[in-house]
Amino acid sequence: MKSMFNRLEKIVFILAILSTLFLLFIQFLSYDNNYTIYTSKINRKIIFAPFSNADNYEKGIVILKNMSPNHKEIDVLLNGDPIDNFIKNDEIKIYVYDNDMIEIDGTRYDKKIPVKIIGVSNNIEMPKLDTTVTTSQSIEIMSKVQLK
Repeated sequence: MKSMFNRLEKIVFILAILSTLFLLFIQFLSYDNNYTIYTSKINRKIIFAPFSNADNYEKGIVILKNMSPNHKEIDVLLNGDPIDNFIKNDEIKIYVYDNDMIEIDGTRYDKKIPVKIIGVSNNIEMPKLDTTVTTSQSIEIMSKVQLK
């Protein structure tokens, strides 16, 4: 019985050493001087990821403006997830990828609240500049993003 535990102990010890050496070997193969932390903001929480899915995709910028400054609790949804609102500022800058869906959530107010696109990057085909969406106790689709 004692010899069986001694053999098992040696096997576990050898596996631990081999695992550590394998880990060091993999780290050596993937060594890169360009260290980047990729983050995304989903549901007002910052998510850290070891790599980005966005490396293969081109990114665009859309700037939205709340045309009714008295009503600030309007959420901007990207693919159904709230990413920002107009509480801090009347303008929001969002980063978008191809086929993203931009929506405006004005369900907190019963008045008509217009939100306008005041800026788009050069690589965006849709939405168009100066597009306006009016929401009244609803979630309205601003546009589906199409990159050039």
